[in-house]
Amino acid sequence: MRRAHRLTDQRRIGLPAMAGAAVLGLGLSLLIPAGHASGAEVQAAPARVAGSTGGAAEGRQEVSSFTVNFPAAPYRTVNIGRAVQLINGSVVAPGQTWSFNRTVGERTAENGFTDGVMINDGRYVKAPGGGVSSVATAVYNAVFFAGAPFVEHGAHSFYIERYPEGREATVAWGTLDLRWRNDSGHPLTIRAESTDTSVTITLIGTRKYDDIRATQGPRTNVVPPATREASGPDCEAQTPLEGFDVAVDRVFVRQGREVKRETFRTHYTPRDEVVCTVDPTQSPTPAASPAPARPQPGSTSGA
Repeated sequence: MRRAHRLTDQRRIGLPAMAGAAVLGLGLSLLIPAGHASGAEVQAAPARVAGSTGGAAEGRQEVSSFTVNFPAAPYRTVNIGRAVQLINGSVVAPGQTWSFNRTVGERTAENGFTDGVMINDGRYVKAPGGGVSSVATAVYNAVFFAGAPFVEHGAHSFYIERYPEGREATVAWGTLDLRWRNDSGHPLTIRAESTDTSVTITLIGTRKYDDIRATQGPRTNVVPPATREASGPDCEAQTPLEGFDVAVDRVFVRQGREVKRETFRTHYTPRDEVVCTVDPTQSPTPAASPAPARPQPGSTSGA
């Protein structure tokens, strides 16, 4: 039986990977489950199987699959498609640690990425690689429901509604990675697909558990958002959302009974409302748009 975990019941449509994946950033909490210190892991670039669909070998099956849906935008099509292109077909050997940043590379124009919307200093801005968080979140959830251990993971600084609370990921080149280890005892192949409005990550291999379940607790330590004004041609309006803490349990099931449970705790800061205003000192004469902001280590996050 196929096991699929998706944000909506929308049917997945697999299309050839296009060009793009977006980077994200920080201002977030790192989640590294106890017992999986990153220093103990061996990180190697994943091997690739040309034209592999990941399901042909005897005994191999779909271990988990997750789809993230998002609003259509040209930069998302490019960036998410490029990340998918770089990830699709990766093979993670038993005991090997897979790294998002090593696999996708730096999100630059030379690597096939374009400018998009990201989070910087608690608000949306334009910067190279915006949108890749959708890919990172799809990978995170596919790994979550496969039962593989996480080595490094960080959530967005504030909550983005299209992602599951406490079950999402962001990445930042040189600062934050999404890494996980294959402890199944068998190779795992990553199949990645995207459309203009969705990205799907599927892991093909051998299941270690009969089922993996997620249970989410209530929001706690709720903090209301504030309102701030911004100006300039690169201003992005932002709707407000409360900050909160949330805990998600990963429940491991064999033969119908729970054999293990892990708790992941995530802290989200408030997403302040941003109102774009006209700068009275700005000349009414149209001027060239400023260059998009470069992501600053520890301060940006993809959207």
